Amino acid sequence: MAAQFNSTPRAPRILIARFSALGDIVMMQPVVTALRAAYGKDAVVDFVCMARCRQAAELLSGIDVVHTVERGTGEVLNTLREREFDYLLDLHGTVRSRSLARSLDVLTFSVDKQAWNRWRLIRGWRSAPVPSFVDRCLEVLRPFGITPPRTESWGPEAWGALRPSEATDDLPPADLVIGLGSSHPGKHLSNAVVEAALQASRHVRVVLVGGEAERARTEGLAAQHPHARAVAGDWDLAQTTHAISRARAVVTGDTVTMHLAAAIGRPTAAVWGCTRPSLGLAGWRPHPDSIDVMPDVSAPHKPCSKHGATCKHTRSGDPFHPDRCGQQIDPAEITSWLERMLA
Repeated sequence: MAAQFNSTPRAPRILIARFSALGDIVMMQPVVTALRAAYGKDAVVDFVCMARCRQAAELLSGIDVVHTVERGTGEVLNTLREREFDYLLDLHGTVRSRSLARSLDVLTFSVDKQAWNRWRLIRGWRSAPVPSFVDRCLEVLRPFGITPPRTESWGPEAWGALRPSEATDDLPPADLVIGLGSSHPGKHLSNAVVEAALQASRHVRVVLVGGEAERARTEGLAAQHPHARAVAGDWDLAQTTHAISRARAVVTGDTVTMHLAAAIGRPTAAVWGCTRPSLGLAGWRPHPDSIDVMPDVSAPHKPCSKHGATCKHTRSGDPFHPDRCGQQIDPAEITSWLERMLA
């Protein structure tokens, strides 16, 4: 009797490497969505990141296993080898991810970091913006015959759906979500911007989100504005995502909140400080009513630094130093936009 062979090729086994940061990991959703659309549920799609960023990776719908490291990839190398991946998508381009590629010895596809062009933007030697980080990540998939979503799509139609939150409707609903801070001083919303947003939204429900570092500030604001609730340091990313999904508008700096709002498809006022959209890390395919609010400085489209760690206008580490880019935002832009969104 002739031997029977299964002619169906094995579904690919793919590892995505993006170790940080929270917002950059959220921007991996369109990549995962595209892979699932191409290969279905039989493909293996795993993710590796830093342990401190696990919350963001767990929001990605379509990931089979999230692998995390505290310091180095050697911590998970044996586990990753046992998964027998066919491909590594290096969407970080760091020493850590390149070391992982060598150790796994699998076919690797890497994102174009545009490091040279981003550096030229900061130096003022380039004016043209670099392509979106998400678009560059989707380019990595072209050898697989995968093409980006149609250009007119936005929000979940372009991104796909984030993983449904286990948070329940017991969380207080909000019409406006305000994300106040960041781990970098150049991305904080100024007091004037936050006050303008709170005044413009005094007839609706507001939640103030952020990390533990923003807890005291948000609690002080909530004490002054009864329509606002401070949840910074209390809510995790899943709960924040759930709140954004029910909001009518979002006001935020260049943080993970901006990317969550773009993914979910909520109108967003992205307030820029020492970073700029030209670096290629703005919210990808956001709601059509979204706006970018730029600082009123001599070169409003020229970034001070890649991550907002430094400002060209001051050497102070104070996020609220009056010379910082983030302090040069006209609050009237926020007021007029919110009046339209919350009417």
